[in-house]
Amino acid sequence: MSAPSSQDLEHYRRVQALARETLIAIRASIRPGATETSLLADCRRLMDAGGATGYWWFDVPAVILAGPRLRDSMEGDVYVPGTTPLAPDDMVTIDVAPEIDGYWGDAARSYFLKGGVLVTAEEAGPQQAEGMAAEAALHRHLLAIARPDMTFRELHAAIEARVAALGFRNLDFLANFGHNIGADLHARAFIDAACTLRLDAVPMFTLEPHIARDGAALAFKYEEVYYFERGRLRLL
Repeated sequence: MSAPSSQDLEHYRRVQALARETLIAIRASIRPGATETSLLADCRRLMDAGGATGYWWFDVPAVILAGPRLRDSMEGDVYVPGTTPLAPDDMVTIDVAPEIDGYWGDAARSYFLKGGVLVTAEEAGPQQAEGMAAEAALHRHLLAIARPDMTFRELHAAIEARVAALGFRNLDFLANFGHNIGADLHARAFIDAACTLRLDAVPMFTLEPHIARDGAALAFKYEEVYYFERGRLRLL
């Protein structure tokens, strides 16, 4: 079992706290007229000020997708932020990747504008509410079923089945639902149909479903990091 040490946990908690705090603070910048480019600059400013020493995903501080790009999925080395201004009733997903002294943080959230004001998914409309309810259901499902001896492939099959049962599909360009944290960028273990590693073979991993209903313009993200403590899965 590759359990994180107490010292490593503290480092990971620090950088994950920076990721979460950034996703709260960036809300002040999400307004009509903002762009993916301007939001990316604001995310970098916030994380730099919070102590980030780098950005582990190809040096990209955040992947920000809005409007017609919500369903897009790509690797960080080809991501280019858009310059189309947000509309008064737009939606944005933001996935941040701060690093502090070699320790990775990773978190994503979805945001909704209605009449030019940032609102909850429930206030934005039924499609938005259903999408975020599905995200929450998937994270609850992970906590209910994950075991240290489960493989990444087995977890993928379980999450894939739950996504389908909820009426959504996975949009990730690699068809995965997450990856391990704190390793070589190019040697990540993915929650996909091929990875036979046990979940406890890595110190921690993400769940980041990027999902949408067929034929719908909206697509949703919510990402967090998890680890095992005494055989029980816990949120970092």
